[in-house]
Amino acid sequence: MKVKIILLLFICLIITGCGNYRELNQIAIITGIGIDKNKDNYEVSVLIANADKNETSPKEGQSEPTVYFGTGNSLTKALKVIERKTPKQLYFGHINVVLISEDVAKDGFLKVADFLLRNPESRKKFYLILARDSKAKDALEIVSPLDAFPSQNIASLMGTNSQTQSITNSVTYSDFIKAILTPGKEGVLPSIKVKGKEKNKDNLNEISPNTYLELTSLAIFKDDKLAGFTTNNESAAINILKNTVKQSIFEVNYNNDIVSITTKNVSSKIKIKSPNKFDIKVTGEARIAEINSNTNLNNKKVIKKIENKLNKKIENQITKVIKNIQQKYQSDIFGFGNLVYQNYPKNFKKIENKWNDVYFPKIEVKVKANTELISTGSIENTIRKEKAK
Repeated sequence: MKVKIILLLFICLIITGCGNYRELNQIAIITGIGIDKNKDNYEVSVLIANADKNETSPKEGQSEPTVYFGTGNSLTKALKVIERKTPKQLYFGHINVVLISEDVAKDGFLKVADFLLRNPESRKKFYLILARDSKAKDALEIVSPLDAFPSQNIASLMGTNSQTQSITNSVTYSDFIKAILTPGKEGVLPSIKVKGKEKNKDNLNEISPNTYLELTSLAIFKDDKLAGFTTNNESAAINILKNTVKQSIFEVNYNNDIVSITTKNVSSKIKIKSPNKFDIKVTGEARIAEINSNTNLNNKKVIKKIENKLNKKIENQITKVIKNIQQKYQSDIFGFGNLVYQNYPKNFKKIENKWNDVYFPKIEVKVKANTELISTGSIENTIRKEKAK
């Protein structure tokens, strides 16, 4: 009996395996996708990681990336055009970034979301970014001296800046789909611009690149369509409310000088009092990054005054962005409506279709910031104060 079992296991090991197994040299590994729109057609660009090229590689023994283009009235047809141009089978398992143009975003993201969702190879964890004032395919072709691979360049920009810059935050495909499908909530996306005069692969050899990519403010969506863009200050306030901020920089006026303050561990909590009244509490830590006036930082009263100015600045900035989004875009990107949905489900069901346009613009929001200034930096006083001693 034991012999039969062992023989059966051995046969199973021989005949089983990966049904969809393919050799590396048989597939074209896609690391980035750009989606543009031209009238009724989609223009799809794919960045292939392992394309064979005769030109000098970025690294010895490594092939250069190549971008292929295809056009069709659907993403599937556009990709079929690309397949006819490459001898290898397209593979979607290693996508880092997907860029969509403003035209695609204005037409509705859900029109292009289905293909990415249904594809069994893609992991749905790639960055989703809006290409601002340019085509998505143009952004996909920009190389950087610091990261010669375009998709990795964009992914690195997102990863680094979401940690150190409060004006942007990394949004994955899954995050965005969840946001726009959640009752009483709308989505936002980071945006990116192509800066410079022309695309140039010689960027790799330039001290000052002719063309580069720059992350800009957040893009506001309403009903899965692009509604507009925020300012940098508005983006910072939005990210505080969405609890996606790692570090922020604020400037306050004190003693006829500008004090630069960095914050960390900032978080916000929205509390619903009624279907049209909300309280927001913001907490966090801060430290003085720069101050040039003759100010005694050993004085606790001085520190308290600066701290109060910082909290007032945060309160005003958050209140202002909420009112602006209410009146200008009528798009509840903050999720106030979702809190109504959770706490007053029957009421929200009656007003859900009118929430953005009628009810959200009229809600009352009170903001209270309580960030604590815990450090004045690596020196106790300002340089001017030390000199005056």
